[in-house]
Amino acid sequence: MTATTDYEAIRSTAAVYPTGELVLEIAGEQREELVSFLLAKRTEFAQPGSVVESLVLREDASVAGHVAAYIEEERVLLIAEQPIDVDITTIAKQRGLESVRVTDLSASTAVVAVEGPVAWKVVQDFADEEIAGVLLGESCTATLPVSEQPATIIRTGTTAEYGYLILAPDTDRDALLKFISTIATELGGQRVGPEALQRAQAEVSHPLYPEQFSGLTVREAAALWMLSADRDDDFLGSDQLEKEKAARSLVAVTATTSSIPAAGTSITAGETEIGRIHHTLPSAGQPQGFALALLDAPFNVPGLELQAGGVTLTTISRPSVDPVSWTEPIG
Repeated sequence: MTATTDYEAIRSTAAVYPTGELVLEIAGEQREELVSFLLAKRTEFAQPGSVVESLVLREDASVAGHVAAYIEEERVLLIAEQPIDVDITTIAKQRGLESVRVTDLSASTAVVAVEGPVAWKVVQDFADEEIAGVLLGESCTATLPVSEQPATIIRTGTTAEYGYLILAPDTDRDALLKFISTIATELGGQRVGPEALQRAQAEVSHPLYPEQFSGLTVREAAALWMLSADRDDDFLGSDQLEKEKAARSLVAVTATTSSIPAAGTSITAGETEIGRIHHTLPSAGQPQGFALALLDAPFNVPGLELQAGGVTLTTISRPSVDPVSWTEPIG
C-alpha cells in the first residue's frame, strides 16, 4: 500500500479508511437547540435519518472542529475525525439547556468510511434497502456479520466520489475495518492512508481540519461554504464572525512538477511578495504538485502564474479533478 495506489483506489475503485475518532451523543428534549447553536451550519430543517456536515466555531469565530451531525429521532450523533475544541457540556449549562445529555460513545461505536466510484458495491449487500435509493445526506439501516446490533450506512463523502460512512454500535472497529476492507479488495480497492486521502480531499475543496485553519479565520481559510452565513439566529462564534473582514484568503495552486515548496515559502508575482504556501499536499503519484496558498487580494483568484522557491505555481479553481462518480451511475 503506497500513497500512489491509495490515490488510484480513491479515484478508480474503492478506498476504505477508519474515521470517527470522536462520536458524541447529544440527547434530551433540548438537544435540537444545543445542536443548532453549536453547529455553524443551519440544522433546524434536518430530518431524522439525515446528516449535516458543519464547522464548529469558538466564541472568537476561530474554527474548533469539523463534524458530521447525524440526526436521529431521539438523539444527534456528532461524528468527527479530530476532537472538537469546545466544552459542549459547559455550553449547554451556560444556555440553560438542563435537559441535554452529552455522552461520549467513541470507545463503543465503530465508524469506517468507504469512498470511490465503486464504493456503493462495497455496502450494497448488507444494506437493508436498495443502495441506489439512498441519496446524498441520507441513510439506511444495515445488517453486519461483525455487529450484533443493526448498523447504519450514511451516504456522504469527502472526495467527490461516492462515499458512505458505516456506523456500528457496540462493535470493534478493527473487526469492522477488516470486514469492509476485504469486500473492497475483492472489487479492486484497498484500505488507504491519510496522505492520498488528504490530497484527494483538497482537490475538491473538502475542509482539511486542522491544517487548513491554522492561524486563519473562516474567511481567510475560504471555508464559508461550511457554515450558513445567512443565518439570522445566534450560533457559537456568530457575533465575532460578523465583524471579520479578509484581505487575504487561501487559493489552491498546482506546480509544474510533482514537488512543491514547503509551507511558509514566500510567493511572488514578479518582484512583489503576495503571500506564502500555507499547506502542501503529498504528490500521491500525481504529476503536478498541489498546495493551499495564502494570497493577498487581488491575487487570491484562479488563473494566475506565480513563483515560490524557484517553482512556477498556477492558481486554480476547485474541483481540480473530474470525479468518475459524477458520470458513472449507481447500479
